[in-house]
Amino acid sequence: MAVQKGDKVAIHYIGRLKDGSEFDNSYENGEPIKFEVGGGMVIPGFEDGVIGMEIGDKKTIVIPPEQAYGERDERYVFEVGKGEFPKDADIHVGAIFQMQGEHGEVIPVVISKIEGDTVSLDANHPLAGKELTFEMELVATGVEIPHHHCGCGCEDCGDDCDCDDHGCDDHGCD
Repeated sequence: MAVQKGDKVAIHYIGRLKDGSEFDNSYENGEPIKFEVGGGMVIPGFEDGVIGMEIGDKKTIVIPPEQAYGERDERYVFEVGKGEFPKDADIHVGAIFQMQGEHGEVIPVVISKIEGDTVSLDANHPLAGKELTFEMELVATGVEIPHHHCGCGCEDCGDDCDCDDHGCDDHGCD
């Protein structure tokens, strides 16, 4: 039976950039990705690519940035002083640090430039602005989906929370 919205699926995949370099491979990771189609747990283009597949089907899809991680947004590049980092931090271009968002979510940032005491941080997703190619294989349907933690800090996600909205609908929890 062909996959449709609401189905819970397991997909093996290899993700590549336009230049052919591999950025992710579920076969090497040893486990297919499991998600509910239409549940927003994966990028929209990947989710759309699964619709209509049947167990054992293999296909290759190309996902434009707007259906993946979006375009790069320079509003997510900002400067901070070196003094904002812990004293023992290894501050160098390419280093990855974590910040906390307004809802308690963890946001990874990469040092993109250092000039004197000023450090530029980039909070764009590393794949933002990139066209992604996925070789995918549907290996199962009707699978159990592990609970998804959105990192918003609400109790429904299993995190400690002082959020008054325990439904937490505005944070994207399930």
